[in-house]
Amino acid sequence: MHREQLPTTALPAWSKLNDVSFIDIDVQDLNDSKGSGLITSRALSSKATYDIPTLLIIPHDLILSAEAIEEHAKVDQHFRELLEVAGGKSLRGDMLLFLLMQITIASPSHPQNVGVQNPWTEYCKILPSDIPVPTMWSEEERFMLIGTSLEVVLKPTLTFRYEMASRTSAVNAKMSAMIREFDTLREQTTGLQWCYKSWWEHETLQITDWILLDAWYRSRSLELPKAGESMVPCLDMANHSSVPNAYYEQTSNDSVALLLRPDVELGLTSEITISYGELKSEAEMLFSYGFINESSTSKALVLPLEPFPDDPLGKAKLAAFAGKPVVRISVDQDSVEWECPFLYLMCLNEEDGLDFKVLQETDGSRSQLKVFWQESDVTDIAGTFETLIGSHSLKDVFKLRAVALLHDRIRQQLERLYGSEETLQSLTDLAHVSPDFLKNAIQLRTRETELLQTAFAFVDMQKTKLLGSDTVLQYLRSMNEEPTEVEETDDDDDDFS
Repeated sequence: MHREQLPTTALPAWSKLNDVSFIDIDVQDLNDSKGSGLITSRALSSKATYDIPTLLIIPHDLILSAEAIEEHAKVDQHFRELLEVAGGKSLRGDMLLFLLMQITIASPSHPQNVGVQNPWTEYCKILPSDIPVPTMWSEEERFMLIGTSLEVVLKPTLTFRYEMASRTSAVNAKMSAMIREFDTLREQTTGLQWCYKSWWEHETLQITDWILLDAWYRSRSLELPKAGESMVPCLDMANHSSVPNAYYEQTSNDSVALLLRPDVELGLTSEITISYGELKSEAEMLFSYGFINESSTSKALVLPLEPFPDDPLGKAKLAAFAGKPVVRISVDQDSVEWECPFLYLMCLNEEDGLDFKVLQETDGSRSQLKVFWQESDVTDIAGTFETLIGSHSLKDVFKLRAVALLHDRIRQQLERLYGSEETLQSLTDLAHVSPDFLKNAIQLRTRETELLQTAFAFVDMQKTKLLGSDTVLQYLRSMNEEPTEVEETDDDDDDFS
């Protein structure tokens, strides 16, 4: 869709018109991979004072949230019609539809009687058209992520080993999902005359527009204490730092304020930064925001898991588990920690005492999946099997299964990284590969390789220790014992037929 693009120099006029207060800071282009940022217009200090400087105030009615979506639908008939046929599935989906409505209204070729303009209509013109998230990379550039945690390439087997699967990355999976969303949007809205005229009659709306809207949402949404997941204009111009000098909060009248952190001193033209999340892995930062923070001291990685394809309880385990089936690995200096509640559920079976039952209401109106462990109902705590197995006599055996599976999952991920170096090398000389994207891909690969190598050695020690457990040794001996043969006898009274 043809979109009028305004420079960031248009923001002060927009801010003044919409009562946004910039206090001792300005928005400037940083002339680097960060794009725009918030810069001090004078020296600021929060040292030795209780009066913490306020830097930015955004009125409540500019915040794009679930409440704002609902309120705007009351005054915009066309947006209400769009929500009725294509909305209501998720807050993200409704926000994307709202943003789509704004770029439609702002398009020079849109029907003049469609939609109701609001502050976001003009603000969308100021938002960039190029977001460096991997979903906006070229196909060749996305190949640079092979072997990283952004790529899902492994499938488990019942022998607690992983086999290579298709080369479908998490980024490609995300893009496939967006293509399905776009096709569904077309099917659902073609019947609305104004949608057909605005988007589909001349193919004005393209999948690239939907991908851009998703990139805006992922890279600019944040969590507010009262409003929940939201997009806040102007605040979204603040860049991330692992050592931020500012923070945001909702005020008593529900506006959003950006404030200088305590004990901070900044000179003229210093950049104002906030935290996008302290616990996000480097892959998550690249996926959602399009960069890796070089100064970050956080070393973490998230790998997806799937139930064994031939596990008869696999689908039930996924349905019963409340969270995502992933393992999170973090390294802090020489300390390694891994967390994966699903792994313990994944490794158990009926012979161990795991069972699933579908209970139905007496009137047949509703059925519910119940999880049982050692004949006790543990449905509400199905994510705590690491604790539940603690009192079992075979707890070391169950832990060994989990550790052995994790050990093999890490090994396969490392092999994938090692094996894809040649592919990466072949892409480095291509003229249409962005140097910034290449730098981020190499940095992600390097850091994840180092982290996985450290984690592999740690889990290997855990595995060795468990293999020496008396419980495990006794269990393995019992599994390897030959069945006792019945001694033949001439006693005709014994008939074993």
